[in-house]
Amino acid sequence: MPAKYTAGEIARLARLEFKAARRVVAAGHEAAGGSDRAQDRIHDRAQRRWEREADAAFGQLDAAENELAQAEVNLRSARGADKEAARRARNDAKDKVRRANNTARKYR
Repeated sequence: MPAKYTAGEIARLARLEFKAARRVVAAGHEAAGGSDRAQDRIHDRAQRRWEREADAAFGQLDAAENELAQAEVNLRSARGADKEAARRARNDAKDKVRRANNTARKYR
């Protein structure tokens, strides 16, 4: 189940629940309705969006880890003045991996 629905999806789900409750009160028992299908569509849409966001977050994490590996190799082979620039690039890559990992953590 997705952790987040958009504000529009929440409002639509609430409206469907309200309408279903009104039908139950009017009929005096559980009334048949199409709200289940609409709720399923909303949930499926949110689930697909959640999966796309997760794929993007993990792709970003993979790219950041590859960049860090390249920066480590560059640091090992750097000499003189290039060493400091390579060290800064490695530290920047570490920060990027940390941020990407924090983003991807919510999808695990």
